[in-house]
Amino acid sequence: MRHTDRARGGKATHGIAVVAALVSALTLAGCTATDPDPAPSPSAAASDPASASSPGPAPSAPSGTEVVATGLEAPWSIARSGDLVVVSERDSGRILRLADDGSTHELGVVEGVAHGGEGGLLGLAFDPRGRLYAYSTGADGNRIQRFEVDGGALGEAETILDGLPSAGRHNGGRLAFGPDGMLYASVGDAADPALAQDPSSLGGKILRMTPDGDPALDNPDPDSLVYSLGHRNVQGMAWASDGTMYA
Repeated sequence: MRHTDRARGGKATHGIAVVAALVSALTLAGCTATDPDPAPSPSAAASDPASASSPGPAPSAPSGTEVVATGLEAPWSIARSGDLVVVSERDSGRILRLADDGSTHELGVVEGVAHGGEGGLLGLAFDPRGRLYAYSTGADGNRIQRFEVDGGALGEAETILDGLPSAGRHNGGRLAFGPDGMLYASVGDAADPALAQDPSSLGGKILRMTPDGDPALDNPDPDSLVYSLGHRNVQGMAWASDGTMYA
């Protein structure tokens, strides 16, 4: 078990791109020097029957969405290892296996989950060895636990990190293994924005650690779990093919 209050340093972002959608419609290809056709006069528009007709039917919704499972209660995270696909239920603390036919089968229940507000059983991630990691809210804060999955059931919980800031909202809770084999975890600011800029707190941070919960040696501060600070409540982490991390 590892209780970490070591969060000093760690102000570098190390290639993290916090993404904002910047959409710009500037397509000018095909423009010519000729003047555009003049707009019809008001009298011409009024005499055009098409202009007075009711609008056509609204376009149909995009196709391609497929429901793969129903009956889930507050599903929060999904993870995959080979053919095994699992989903977490935030409030019940259950981890369910999703079968190809859409049925669900309980792998186990994470004990001691204290659900309330945005807290509960949150993120899931598999490591390359097929071990399952779960981020959840407990009585003494948020924590990360590791489980062996054997014979369609969860093994005993091993806590690799605990004492993370928790609150009724902004618990963070996303887990992901990066292309470097390190475990990344998002920790929310626990509804206290000052924590995100406080280097002595793990709140409002992205953490980077070994699979056993120790700080990665090439973190900005090798003695700290903090990889990036200044976050409100990160709810997604992914990597581009060049290794750039997006959160």
